[in-house]
Amino acid sequence: MFLLVTLIGLLVYIQDWDEESVPVILHDQLSLVEQSDSIIQKDEFDSLIADRPAPLSALFQDYEANVESDAITLKKSNQIVGKYPLNKLFIQQMILADLNDDDVPECWVLGLKHSKQTEIFALTIQAGHVKRINFPTLKGRQAFGYIGKDSLYLDKSTLARQFEFANDPYSDIESGHRVCYYQFGKDQSFVLKKTLDL
Repeated sequence: MFLLVTLIGLLVYIQDWDEESVPVILHDQLSLVEQSDSIIQKDEFDSLIADRPAPLSALFQDYEANVESDAITLKKSNQIVGKYPLNKLFIQQMILADLNDDDVPECWVLGLKHSKQTEIFALTIQAGHVKRINFPTLKGRQAFGYIGKDSLYLDKSTLARQFEFANDPYSDIESGHRVCYYQFGKDQSFVLKKTLDL
């Protein structure tokens, strides 16, 4: 009984203490205003930072791929296993995945050349060397009305290439996004599984 009365008394004391008002001093208010003003102020624009590309990297199990200056560096367990020169290719996207289940992931790369032409390829390690695997070019119905703005993403066991299209006479919709789903085989071949217009 004594324990119950003590517990109730403690709860009442905590509730009263929690409801007490805290006096605000003018100095505290001014200090808060000064701090918020300093947060709102913008520093001068540093053009050197804007010229540097953001670092790009991808991880898969104990593999890692990094874009470093003019090359893609492939690592396994923090040990460099290969480098691939970029030759003035601006990398927009990089995905590391083992789509053909050969226990060596592929580094899927989407980049832009200076001519604004999209280039997509994969890098893999074979016999201690970096091997480039060219991604299939758009042909036939997939290429009609192609505008660009490509992106890559994984969808289950397929690699999806999404891009914008317009004025396609063979599509149900005049313009929008087209997604081509590719399966990558153990023999490093590509099979176009389906194409969707969104």
